[in-house]
Amino acid sequence: MVRDRSIRALSAVEFLSEASEEGIRRLAEASELRRLDRGATLFLEGDPVGRLFVVIEGWIKVYKGHPSGDRHLVLHLEGPGSSLAEVAVFLDEARYPASAEAVTRAEVLAVPKEEFLALLEREPKVARCALRYLARRQRALIGLVTKLTFHDVMDRLVGYLIERLEGEGQGFELPTNAELAGLLGTVPEIVSRKLWQLYREGLIELEGRKVQVTEPAYLLAKFMPRRR
Repeated sequence: MVRDRSIRALSAVEFLSEASEEGIRRLAEASELRRLDRGATLFLEGDPVGRLFVVIEGWIKVYKGHPSGDRHLVLHLEGPGSSLAEVAVFLDEARYPASAEAVTRAEVLAVPKEEFLALLEREPKVARCALRYLARRQRALIGLVTKLTFHDVMDRLVGYLIERLEGEGQGFELPTNAELAGLLGTVPEIVSRKLWQLYREGLIELEGRKVQVTEPAYLLAKFMPRRR
């Protein structure tokens, strides 16, 4: 049943872990499932905030577009069990501060803003969980700003490769250069040059979009010495 699927999706969300069964049920009954093709827009920066979203399947990127329109910065990627726009529902101006787009085929649960805020009013434990979650979001954004401000593109690329290696092991698959550029705050042409430089120096091996990091210790020592 659709409602059961919605209940399972909401129960998997970190900041709803303390919600009562009744609270989850009421959210599920008020919410709706949406399916998105790859590249479909979930919401745009500046749109009025009516809902927050829970990812059930697939991946959604949240990004800020450059004024020129030729590039964008990915703020975060969210997969199954994650939420989107939970910060926006608290904003006074009630408009989304960034845009969201499906990077794969995806399914999300759209939760009405009013129902979510009513749950926080009824259940203070959920409100406290939400505050802790939002604090971690803020810390992650501060980390992103630090990377963009104090590290050049190669440093950011190496940091990304090492994080993927540590999380997934060798042979992980890279996104497209355009998507990777969005994650790193640059343009696809520079990503291509930096990847080619690492490949030419024998520090990575490429088979299509799959990557083997052949010298992770050397990469850290050369580009990110303070992380060793």
